[in-house]
Amino acid sequence: MATEQEKTTHLARMLGLANVGMTLGIWELVEESATTLTPIIGTQLIGEIEKQLGLEIAGEKPEDLFVELGRIFVDEYGFGSEAKVVSADKTIRVTFKNAVGSPEFAMLKERGVEKLFSHPFLCTGVAALSRMGLKARGNVEIEKATNTQTISFELL
Repeated sequence: MATEQEKTTHLARMLGLANVGMTLGIWELVEESATTLTPIIGTQLIGEIEKQLGLEIAGEKPEDLFVELGRIFVDEYGFGSEAKVVSADKTIRVTFKNAVGSPEFAMLKERGVEKLFSHPFLCTGVAALSRMGLKARGNVEIEKATNTQTISFELL
């Protein structure tokens, strides 16, 4: 019988695989149109994060917003060990070191999901930008070997 620690690990893996299955299924049904779900998922996530932590996710500039959002994902949820925000022109890139879920996201890419529309940071970031009256096109890059995820937001 599994220990409590092993059960927690197995449950987290199962939930991750369930997300993989749902994301794959949606992509197979509607392909690129699945990206229209990103802001809807993000609105739900950001609302729950704010409710759970008792705060409002905001910033005066998009860069400030992503510094705070990255901090929340690292410090409150353990999404990675570090979040680095780099802004250039109209693109903001957030890189997570030791990111959670890299094998699952890489699996999605390998199975043909061209855009990781359900990535939690991408979804939350798009929703947060929308609150600021900004639109963005997002992209997720996974480096499975280094366990690094970079989420880019091109401001439109």
